[in-house]
Amino acid sequence: MKILMKIFWGTCILFFITDLHAQKAVSDTLAYAKKFETNKQKYIGKPFSLLLKDMTQLQFKKAKSDINEDKENALPSTIFRFSDKEVNSPNEVSFVIKWKADTAPVTPIEFFEQEHNYRFTLNERNFFEKKIIKDIVVYK
Repeated sequence: MKILMKIFWGTCILFFITDLHAQKAVSDTLAYAKKFETNKQKYIGKPFSLLLKDMTQLQFKKAKSDINEDKENALPSTIFRFSDKEVNSPNEVSFVIKWKADTAPVTPIEFFEQEHNYRFTLNERNFFEKKIIKDIVVYK
């Protein structure tokens, strides 16, 4: 009986410790995204990977890039979404990142967007993570 009580209490303690360290659900996506817009000075001029590292409670699900013919600034911005809904769905929180101009080819992201139906997969993450953030705008 003593062994069963020790196992019971040990399990309870592990459960509560795990629960305390678990990620808390985000109840207000817009407020969560706005925190990053408010603190955008921390991210401007830095690689996108820093922003992704700080987004611990909610990750992007969709991404759609604005691609230009201008080789000097072929990728001016990307709209990120937190839901799995269609990327052009209205009334969704939009997290827009304007990128610092560079001459890197955009062919990979064009391919990934078509191949993955705008889902923000590891391929997209790897493509963007070294891009430098110029500005952040959040709206609904």
